Amino acid sequence: MKRLLLFSRIPRPLQRHRYIGLASFSIFLTAFILSLLVGLSLTIIKSIYLIKIAAVNSVDPVSNAATSLVFGVWGVCGLSASGASECYGPQLGYTIPSDILSLVGLSQSVATIAEKSLLVLLVLHLVSAALSTIVFVLSLYLHSHAVAIIALITAIVTALVSSFVFAVDVVLVVLVKSHIDSLFLDANFSVEFGNGVWMVLVAVVMTWIAIVILSARACYCLGVKP
Repeated sequence: MKRLLLFSRIPRPLQRHRYIGLASFSIFLTAFILSLLVGLSLTIIKSIYLIKIAAVNSVDPVSNAATSLVFGVWGVCGLSASGASECYGPQLGYTIPSDILSLVGLSQSVATIAEKSLLVLLVLHLVSAALSTIVFVLSLYLHSHAVAIIALITAIVTALVSSFVFAVDVVLVVLVKSHIDSLFLDANFSVEFGNGVWMVLVAVVMTWIAIVILSARACYCLGVKP
């Protein structure tokens, strides 16, 4: 019995601030997964995309001609009303073929905006995922005050990068929409946010919440004790 009591009193560093560490680990692991999934979006993961441009007045549901374009980080897919699809990619810095643009009825200038923006987003999405990886590993060692400070600084950088990525995602959709509206005054096309944009938003919100948790650990505030 005495041996058990003595053993239970032995300091276990990994158990200190374990709830904060577990919360930070879970949040940044989730943020990492979300950022990575978006970074591997269409055409690698076809169910995840950033922007969709659809022809509103398409009236031929049995035709295999493309009536909408779905943009991901690694490529683009042309979708028809009948459900058929033709994808281009995965490619780094891809170019949308002119034949699929002509089928949908879009100009090359619209495609150029999307192409250049998506190349930047590819790098930033993966950078955000890499930073989240660093923080969720560091969150396992929050018993060290120095590691907690490093984790907090890295988390802030991660949050800033993720926030910038989300802002660029939103700006991309807005730019494409405004460009299409200026070219087609009769509103032949609709521009929609893809599910990847909302996944990035969730990662951003979770990252900022984790910063508050890590700040409490680093400064011994909000009830957190040394």
